[in-house]
Amino acid sequence: MSILHFFRNQVNNDLLFEVILCVAVFIGFILVAKVFSYIIRYVLKPFTSRTETQFDDLILEIIENSSKKLLVLLGGYVSLMIFKDGFELLDVSSNKTLIQQHPYLNKTVTFLDNALFVILIGLLLIIGSRIISLAFDWYAEKTKASENKDLSGSLFPLLKKVSRLLLAILAGVVILAKFNIDISAFIVSLGVGSLAIALAAQETLSNMISGFIIMVDRPFRIGDRIKIGSDIYGDVTAIGIRSTKILDFDKNILLVPNNDIVKSRIINFTYPTSRTRVVVDIPVAYNNDIQSIKQMLLNIAQSDPHVDMSDPPDVSLIRFGDTYMEFKLAVKTDDYHNAFDLGCRLREKIYAQFTELGISFPIPARNIYMNNSK
Repeated sequence: MSILHFFRNQVNNDLLFEVILCVAVFIGFILVAKVFSYIIRYVLKPFTSRTETQFDDLILEIIENSSKKLLVLLGGYVSLMIFKDGFELLDVSSNKTLIQQHPYLNKTVTFLDNALFVILIGLLLIIGSRIISLAFDWYAEKTKASENKDLSGSLFPLLKKVSRLLLAILAGVVILAKFNIDISAFIVSLGVGSLAIALAAQETLSNMISGFIIMVDRPFRIGDRIKIGSDIYGDVTAIGIRSTKILDFDKNILLVPNNDIVKSRIINFTYPTSRTRVVVDIPVAYNNDIQSIKQMLLNIAQSDPHVDMSDPPDVSLIRFGDTYMEFKLAVKTDDYHNAFDLGCRLREKIYAQFTELGISFPIPARNIYMNNSK
């Protein structure tokens, strides 16, 4: 304090003394920011550069850039507060305080204080947006979202935009509160408007929420073959916010609302692997030998190149019908895309083999007696 008092007497001008003091404090904060940036760049970054992931490097970059700007803003704010505290300095020669000699200083300091506050909120908004983007990018890499184009191409960018919008709204509310602007009427109007929109677009919002659930929960991915309920069967081509596109076996695109998918039972034939089972039911007349039929079916299955022999085919006698024995041939194939053609091919081979060996298929027969008597 004695040094400051001595320096004030040497300057012999309170306003100039306060300006020089504030500039000195501001420069001090700039130097601290430089030192902090030097520590991050030359002490911490060599450690993070050795790691496999780049997200720690990006985090340090955000910290470095943000800390410099925040320290500079903090220096400006502290300098401004020191300058404001000097308003009460009493000039011995004039017996007046600094604010009495320069009445305009109060408005100037108020303007600068408001400007620094707005800049600070804007800077925090930018930092928050960068952190959110980095967090989504990190989660996308962790969940391998690049394999799902709807996660990396639609969901995550949409969530980034929504998060930034919410941050911007929060920043606007804080700024308006700083300037004592009543926003209660605006909030009430916004709530009423949101309620009206929600009621009018209830089904659309329900599908959008279901779309988020599907994209996050990932019960299926693009390219998977799925069955929804009992009547929707095909390959997933796109997962949208409102609906999911499925290519059926007739090469038609089915647009299924996401809300219906969430509420239905889903069978994913691709997960966890693309291997699937093909089952062929074969009715055979009773006058045939069971063991010969089973061996014949096994030979037919083993001769097909698309049958996975790591899990051998299986033939079972599952039912005795009224006029036939029912066999079930179950085989595995490596790719579910082969399932339909494989089933057709096995049936054709079985029919050709049975025809060649004279094995008869049971044909239901009924005798109808007509009574013409009156």
